[in-house]
Amino acid sequence: MKATDFSAKGKVPSSVSDGDNSENQALQSKMRKRVPMEVWESKRPLITRLYQEEKKSLREVMEIMERDYHFVATVKMYKSRIWKWGLDKKLKGDEVLAILILKRDRDALNRPTEFRIRGQLVDFENIKRYVKRNPALVAKLRAGHKPNGQTAREVTCRTPSPAPSQALHSSSDLYGVEKILGLFRVYVDGSFSSGAWFCEYNVDCGSSLLCNGDRSNELFERVIASFALVNRCMMRGDQIDINSVLGPSFESLKEIVAAESPDFVARTVCLLWYLDRHHKHDLLRLVLDYLAGLMPIVLGQHHVLAQIWRSLSVTNLSDYYELSMRLYAFLLPDIEERTGPANFLTHLLYSDYLDCVFSRRGPEDCAGMITTHLARAAASGKRHPWIGELALSHAGILAACEERQGRLDEAVAILTGHMNAYALTDEQTAAIHLELGVKYYHIGNIAAAIASFEMAVKMALTSNADERLSMTALGNLENLLAETGKSSKANKIHEYRMRRVAAFAEKSASLSKGFVTEDDANGESDFGDTEREELPVWLWVDEDFEEPQLDWLVSANCMHEGEGAFAPVYPNTVPYRLNLHSSAGDSMKL
Repeated sequence: MKATDFSAKGKVPSSVSDGDNSENQALQSKMRKRVPMEVWESKRPLITRLYQEEKKSLREVMEIMERDYHFVATVKMYKSRIWKWGLDKKLKGDEVLAILILKRDRDALNRPTEFRIRGQLVDFENIKRYVKRNPALVAKLRAGHKPNGQTAREVTCRTPSPAPSQALHSSSDLYGVEKILGLFRVYVDGSFSSGAWFCEYNVDCGSSLLCNGDRSNELFERVIASFALVNRCMMRGDQIDINSVLGPSFESLKEIVAAESPDFVARTVCLLWYLDRHHKHDLLRLVLDYLAGLMPIVLGQHHVLAQIWRSLSVTNLSDYYELSMRLYAFLLPDIEERTGPANFLTHLLYSDYLDCVFSRRGPEDCAGMITTHLARAAASGKRHPWIGELALSHAGILAACEERQGRLDEAVAILTGHMNAYALTDEQTAAIHLELGVKYYHIGNIAAAIASFEMAVKMALTSNADERLSMTALGNLENLLAETGKSSKANKIHEYRMRRVAAFAEKSASLSKGFVTEDDANGESDFGDTEREELPVWLWVDEDFEEPQLDWLVSANCMHEGEGAFAPVYPNTVPYRLNLHSSAGDSMKL
């Protein structure tokens, strides 16, 4: 039987019944109707994920959006939005020329290479087809033609990351993962529809069960900080009381669970991939089993969260990255559509998601995602502090992309430019100085690296900075001073770091028991007023210099490739998530 033929103008053949005809006309009318900008923006994460990340064709995207989300628009409307959002897959001659130049140089070094345009991975088969259709490009390449400067900056290359392991290899694994995904959907939908979670669009979400404020995210950050400090100290060979640091974390989890906060659901995914990456052979199993046992006691045996953690505990995966990505694929568009792109809950999810992608695949995969999300958040007109944090992360990721291409001077320029252009908090400024120190070390400008680390220490310790930031700055300064022969000062910093770890553990124990001091209420650091006032000047002053050396802020003097023993500001080390890559040894990262 011959298939029904629909003309390009949308006319319906006479063989179609009158009922079908009227239904089709209604659909055509609906498609021609202008879709408001705010509706497009609400669907943007879904369309971006389908078209850009999952590489579906425009026709497939349109079908999925109509079938699953009841969203209808014309091809012309879709193409217009895709162009405005920077998702266009169509190659341009200058872009292909830039890729051919990079490929020629990389082939000479015999290095495997993947290419990206504005952070998006390019299928080289498409490049081959483009060159076949446009042979004049090869002549331009041989003649020494260069792409324009803007295109050259947008086209990057890198050595591909190792292929992820096939973690979900058995039918039982797949069944367990699908069950977990289904339970998450039930819990999120039920919490919003029942009113257990309240939401102010583009502002915040919270648990309706809490009358005196929600400490869930604050406590969760402290739990992750405890894990990070233990990991860092173990890698450095520091002698610490692990039980005193980790013990309060498990106590804090009781309050976090009882709150039933939406923040905890968002951070659950972070907890999984973070522990899998840094504590795969110890804390991961301990935390999974602990929470699986805790949930029924606190919430009841049949509570959905109890079922989720019971499933997580019994589903043995060799790698939690794939599960985390599946959960993010559901949570990101769903939460953003419900709460808004500028909502703090959306911010938490995107920040953790970018951390996850960055840690596994590098900054190039993050650049396009954070650019589009930042644009959506900024378009809301809100001026929340966390949007500024997102802008800082954006600068950090762009700098990391430059560093991966060997352009350390450009990376420094991006970071210093952001610091000079925006009114940053002391903590954000400390984070940038810390990363600048790593960059200058790799450049070979040791004096500038020391000055940057000293400035990071000063800004972090004299403000209410996250303890992970303070400890990373102190550790990097200690390492570099020891490397340059200043062992006396390095040893003093080491002793001071150990005292801070003990103070952190003591305050964690106090917070886990529900004690809130005046300092806590005012957001003070783990060291009280007395300790902070008595911070010795030697922590951030280099005795070899009579006055501050600030010329390193302007430009770097030299370039070289090298491996260092310094920890860049890394995912989950500071709340502002200045997500940067460095060639520093992974063992030194928090």
